[in-house]
Amino acid sequence: MGNDKSSQFMFWDCVQLIELTNRKATDLHDLLEGIKEVPPNSIFLHMHQSFLKYHFVHPEYNNDFSEWLSRKLGDDILAEKLSELDPFEYTSIEDLRKTMIQILEEHTCNGLACGKVAKGDEFYFDQSITLETLTDIKAGNLVEFKECLEKIPLSSIYYHIFEARLRLEKKSDDFSYWIEDSLGLPELAQKIQQMDPYVLSLEDIRKELINMADSYVS
Repeated sequence: MGNDKSSQFMFWDCVQLIELTNRKATDLHDLLEGIKEVPPNSIFLHMHQSFLKYHFVHPEYNNDFSEWLSRKLGDDILAEKLSELDPFEYTSIEDLRKTMIQILEEHTCNGLACGKVAKGDEFYFDQSITLETLTDIKAGNLVEFKECLEKIPLSSIYYHIFEARLRLEKKSDDFSYWIEDSLGLPELAQKIQQMDPYVLSLEDIRKELINMADSYVS
């Protein structure tokens, strides 16, 4: 395939600016009410922030809610339930929010809620603003795409895999969409879509993408 500019993949990078909200949680009730009312970008941030924190090692819990529930509130059962949530099954923050609310409400109704945390251990709801930057890295074919994957920053992988799918409410990550639509490789696109990024670090995701691309390079 040639390097027609209309079919080139343009790599973007991103930086997250974190802002405080006026909400905090000292117990499960506060957390539930906060999840119901905070803006969507707060839900997104707390479900994905760990991926930018831990580039090379996948954390024990893949979202801030689960980590707080386990380490501060001592509710490992609920922490596991929220950690098992796969945001890639959702194409909107609001749908994800509804499922989280359902899980917390069922947990509370079953009488499994713990008490309050100690002063200083509260959960503070933050929200994020994502600043997007177009890089000078681009690919016109699969060989170039693989070469670009080897040198782009991990925050770019985060942007094209996580940001594009859920925050922008796309049905596919940017890489899969381009590979199927512009390169005509639906099998490779499907393999990328079937990858579960929530059990991998960003560096592991990079390696997986490179290996999959390499298997299709003749």
